[in-house]
Amino acid sequence: MIEVLTDVEALESCVGERPASSMLKSIRYLDDHCQALLAASTFAVAGVVLDDGTICAAGLGGDPGHLAVTGPTALALPGLAVDAPDGAPVGLLAFVPGYRETLRVNGRLRRGPAPHLEVEEAFLHCAKALIRSRLWTETSPALPSAEGAASLDDPAVAALLDACPFVALASCDEAGAADVSPKGDPAGSLVRIVDGTTLAIADRPGNLRTDTMHNLLGRDRLSLLALVPGSDLVLEARGRAAVTADERVRAALEVRGKVPKAAIVLAVEHLEVRREPAITRAGLWDRSRHANPAALPKATQVWVDHVQRSEDTSEMAEMVRGVLTVDAMDEGIAQDYEQNLY
Repeated sequence: MIEVLTDVEALESCVGERPASSMLKSIRYLDDHCQALLAASTFAVAGVVLDDGTICAAGLGGDPGHLAVTGPTALALPGLAVDAPDGAPVGLLAFVPGYRETLRVNGRLRRGPAPHLEVEEAFLHCAKALIRSRLWTETSPALPSAEGAASLDDPAVAALLDACPFVALASCDEAGAADVSPKGDPAGSLVRIVDGTTLAIADRPGNLRTDTMHNLLGRDRLSLLALVPGSDLVLEARGRAAVTADERVRAALEVRGKVPKAAIVLAVEHLEVRREPAITRAGLWDRSRHANPAALPKATQVWVDHVQRSEDTSEMAEMVRGVLTVDAMDEGIAQDYEQNLY
């Protein structure tokens, strides 16, 4: 029996409290930085909450700009084939291939003539998941055919997960705010099969918001979408999840002598391995189609500007705004990426 964390106090005593400074990087609209990144994005993972509370994860892909910004709080979701009602919570994780950070945009599905996201929150996620996974620079070896697999007992599923360095986790909180969070590690270290129905996913240092883990305390539904570089196969696993500090589970996820402080365990109720046309449309693994990071907003400038644009008017927020500079953040982020990957 795996012991799980059941309240905020237990969770934060394990992984730490959410730093207020991290929450300041969130804004409620798509500013110029978000629009520039979305204009260059060719692929995204959307997490959508269905009528029965199930969360599903789906890829969206196309040429740069396919995720068209149609207003400060409106983002087109072309190709979204999920059968969800108007107003359903949606989380979006947008990738710019070749760029290390990811853009997270959360809000509500609006059907209209074409599906779009009514934006409630946007923020830039740090690069640690992509640095650890080497998502844009490595290609996995050829995999045995796993298309159509539907069980963790299938050896092809185990091979796919062993080759997977990156997953997107879709969750939703009690208030109905959805989110898709990136997780990345060297292949073979990120996801472990605990038994025939259970997966464990390592929680490594990231932007310190710990959104997924906080969400699971109040609403235990989770969807995992696993990507394998060089392949258009994805694995989606849905079910009920929890956070654990179980020593045996965490020890199995050790990397470079570092054991994660916590892990997410997913009791899989639905599993499928499928070809994802969005990956092909995006040319996700074609390095000749990857963006030049120098032509995109600098991540530290985005964070500084988003802190300045945050609606938080607390004394702490004003103090942070008064001292935060791009140079200081450049130094801090470089050190953090070097020393705190695991």
